[in-house]
Amino acid sequence: MDYIPAVKKEIEHLQALHEIASFLSFKITLKELSEKVLAIVSSTLQVETATIYTINWEQKQLICLTSFGKDSEGILKRESRLKHKLGFGFVGWIAQIGRAEISNEPNKHHHYTKEMDTLASITVKNILCVPIILKNKNYGAIEVINKKTDFDDLDKELLLTISSYIAMTIENSELYQELLYSRDYVETVIESIPGGFIASNKEGKITMFNTQAQNILGLNKSFVLGKNAKEVFLKQPELPPILFDALINQHQQNRQEIYVIGKNDKRLLLGYGTILIKDKLGKLAGSGIIFQDITEFAK
Repeated sequence: MDYIPAVKKEIEHLQALHEIASFLSFKITLKELSEKVLAIVSSTLQVETATIYTINWEQKQLICLTSFGKDSEGILKRESRLKHKLGFGFVGWIAQIGRAEISNEPNKHHHYTKEMDTLASITVKNILCVPIILKNKNYGAIEVINKKTDFDDLDKELLLTISSYIAMTIENSELYQELLYSRDYVETVIESIPGGFIASNKEGKITMFNTQAQNILGLNKSFVLGKNAKEVFLKQPELPPILFDALINQHQQNRQEIYVIGKNDKRLLLGYGTILIKDKLGKLAGSGIIFQDITEFAK
């Protein structure tokens, strides 16, 4: 019966999607995920070569993220030699318009550019290309070429679903990079403070401890971070109450002074102020203390 092969094909597609979805829970890079995905795509769709392109919107170019299969080496060499303009060639056109398309007779398609495949030493018999889109943001395209039989709509739907997985991974990668940048920026600002800075969360655990604080108090940053203030400031028992008082009373102080034991067990006079730390929703997340050694000024 005709429907038996179609059902078998749908089952194979579901198995491929299940296998790809299982990768998403592992901490692997976008390139590693892409390589695994393309291996499954090539096997499931029985194509000779599969390639993922991302878009550099500033330069209006396609960037080859990775390629898998018979002609992957030629594609990678071609992409390393030329600047693949967005909109140029079949995959460039798909990436630009953001619409999936099948061409089982590429030589008759007005956007197919034979010269591009000649550069990669490829003879293309058929093409399926889908955009990588998530939340109306276009990240690139997936191109598969040279299937043993013609591509059909089931192939297109499978590749569109897979492209959504790739899009989510790219978005997560971008968000992670933004998070790293934000964290590095905050750490740079904290390290630039001319005095010591200590911050604790609502449970009293130290979340920030800059180099100046380390130098003044004689405590190692790696020892302090993540521990309760009462545990680490044994020689400076005056500090935890200041942090806790700011947190409990939700009150910031300025131009205060206190004596503590600092580096090399030297008795120091600190000038300090406290701050309240709130999250993006405005809820209290912790407290901090900014201080300087003013011992010499007090003499």
